[in-house]
Amino acid sequence: MKSVLLRCRPAWPPLTLVVLLVAVSGDPLIAKKVVAHLLMPAGILWMLLFFALMWPGGAKSTRVAIFAFFAAYSMAGSPYLGVWLLRILEKPFYSLEQPAEAIDALVVLGGGTAMSPGGRPALGNHGDRITRPAVLFHEGLVGTLITTGRSITEDSADRLLSRETSLLWQAMGIPADRIIEISEPRNTSEELAAVATLAKDHPEWKRIGLGTSASHLPRALNEARAQGLAMIPVPSDFRSGPLIFSPMYLVPQGRGFRDVQAAMWEFLGRAF
Repeated sequence: MKSVLLRCRPAWPPLTLVVLLVAVSGDPLIAKKVVAHLLMPAGILWMLLFFALMWPGGAKSTRVAIFAFFAAYSMAGSPYLGVWLLRILEKPFYSLEQPAEAIDALVVLGGGTAMSPGGRPALGNHGDRITRPAVLFHEGLVGTLITTGRSITEDSADRLLSRETSLLWQAMGIPADRIIEISEPRNTSEELAAVATLAKDHPEWKRIGLGTSASHLPRALNEARAQGLAMIPVPSDFRSGPLIFSPMYLVPQGRGFRDVQAAMWEFLGRAF
């Protein structure tokens, strides 16, 4: 028995880690979620890296390299790091969720929609970018809604995000004549350049809002200023809400990778 335990000694640290994560869960449901996350691809790879890190012997340089990769992987998939990075981008807009005054025209950048298997527009992962402007319209805080953009990452070159958004808004009870579609732009820079051209034809628009995900607003507002537009930020799709402390969030997972990448994408866009 002793010899078997000795042969299995390399597996002790990973098993100890699992036991500790489950033991400090404090709730059977959380404990199940911890185990489930460990059985997901991201969790399995994390455990394999930890196993390799704890494997006895090996060159010091190899162990340092494994540790560096393990640490980087843990941070890249950390929901806590993702929320912290997104909060840097979103916090300036916490108090601006509800406009203080009515907005003549609200520009909503492309995104937030998806296509169903049957080819019908639907709300995507960032659907709050679509529903929030609709709520503001029905509250009487928006006069005209402007939707922009087309997809450049789909098989079909004809997927117009602006049209999808317009159809969803109309299904939410917004009259078509209160919606303007700008379908040509392919990215934020092109969208705001087109808005600047449109605004010249509408001198009656004194207050123009810019609606998009809160984490995207800092970069979008910079693009607007580059086009000579002074726009009112109208944030939506906040993703930096506080997380409880839980061992479940210590395991790298999809949410962490998604939020860390979303924040880093915005920081990279602002830098270049």
